[in-house]
Amino acid sequence: MIYQWFFALERKRLARGNKSSMDIVASVFKWLGIIYLACMMLLAGIAIYHGIVEDDATALPIMEVSRYLLYYFTIELLFRFFLQKGPVASIKPYLLLNIPRSKIVTFYVGKTFLSAFNIIQLFFVIPFTIIAIVEGESVIAVLAWTIALYSMVFMMHCVNILMSAYPPVFYAVVGIVALCFGLEYYHIVDPTLYTQYLFALPYLYPISLFVYLVLLAGLVWATYRFFLTRMYLDDLEKVRIKESISLEMSWLDRFGRYANFLRNDIRLIVRNKRARVTVLMSVIFMFYGVFMVNTTEGIERGAMPAFFSVFLAFFSTGGFLMLFGQYVPSWDSSYYPLLMTQNVMYRDYLMSKWLIIVLGTLVSTLVCFFYILIDKELFYLVIAMGIFNMGINGYFVLWGGAYLKMPMDLTAAKNVFGDVNAFNLRVMLISLPKMILPLVFYYIGSLIYPFWGGFTLLILVGIAGLFLYPFAFKYIEKVYIREKYAALAAYKK
Repeated sequence: MIYQWFFALERKRLARGNKSSMDIVASVFKWLGIIYLACMMLLAGIAIYHGIVEDDATALPIMEVSRYLLYYFTIELLFRFFLQKGPVASIKPYLLLNIPRSKIVTFYVGKTFLSAFNIIQLFFVIPFTIIAIVEGESVIAVLAWTIALYSMVFMMHCVNILMSAYPPVFYAVVGIVALCFGLEYYHIVDPTLYTQYLFALPYLYPISLFVYLVLLAGLVWATYRFFLTRMYLDDLEKVRIKESISLEMSWLDRFGRYANFLRNDIRLIVRNKRARVTVLMSVIFMFYGVFMVNTTEGIERGAMPAFFSVFLAFFSTGGFLMLFGQYVPSWDSSYYPLLMTQNVMYRDYLMSKWLIIVLGTLVSTLVCFFYILIDKELFYLVIAMGIFNMGINGYFVLWGGAYLKMPMDLTAAKNVFGDVNAFNLRVMLISLPKMILPLVFYYIGSLIYPFWGGFTLLILVGIAGLFLYPFAFKYIEKVYIREKYAALAAYKK
């Protein structure tokens, strides 16, 4: 009876939700992506078995698939972490009612299992299993492997929820993945040679299926207990007081009326864990090109595909722009309504945000000078993309923030079922122009003169953007004023 009531409340919440045009576009792209992945999974499930047999008649298809499952689950976990939301609910009203906490946790954690990430694998598993049985494989062995494989999909689901909500699990998973990558990268040992038997164990010994089911039950129970033990009204209302860090930052006075806004942003980065992690991730992005160059086979000095190099240069210099700048003004969502009542010009507020984005991008570009030791052409594109990001993409970041309207909880005490994962499909859609535009300009320039034409055009367009900031801010300010009340309504939810 309680679960029926929960379902009724969820239906009402969805019916009453006001979806913006951006939400509708994001939903359309989301479902197109799901359909595309489902088709790819279906084709893989049909073709892989016979493909492996035709390539090597002595190979066991299930053993070969099991060998590469480590890569698949790593990629799947990465996508889950960024795209799949954990349990989300405003549970404080429920805790005031005579409703068992166990029922609340069971419903909202159980609801997350109805996710496309847990269903899409069936399009691969079912046809692959049918073909394996038709080809004469042991029915019991194949079914045991299939059930174990699908149980590992649900294990990834539980691990993802715990990663998003409990930092020690996040660090442990990242450490394990980094260890496996390091062992293979430095040719110490190939982890897949050993994980192959871990994934194929139910196929070799069907009785071992019970071990996987027990592990799944243990992870589900751990997830359930994690939220249950933290669902107390006192804990949700408690504010943790930590020793603050005093920062004078008098050197910012040279920026005049923008100085106070810049101080607030720098204090946010220094004092808030979420902002610090975002900046740390942007530092990691600086080494994205190093990682891709060293892990892409067949790439020699100066032989890297040009468009691929543009992507590397964009991500290497644009980490801060994407990860921190993308969430302007969401970083200020907690006091945005108060800010709008103050005698503050939108132009000054936006200019201060643009300045910190440009400063962060400039620092990233200067740090990336070490690329000259790796690949000179990539180094030149890093410089060009740094200028382009400052001159053009900085404006796109501010423009996209007006439509994002994503409230961000920066308080120490989080709602147990709060949405702590700010990355979603709307962010990806807003990010598309920043990734496509440099490719377009580089392509146009390369038609005139290969490589150097694209390099020069990226720099010229970036410098022109820096000089045209009055016109850009005039338009962006109008967009923010038009979206002002929609943003206030979104931030108050």
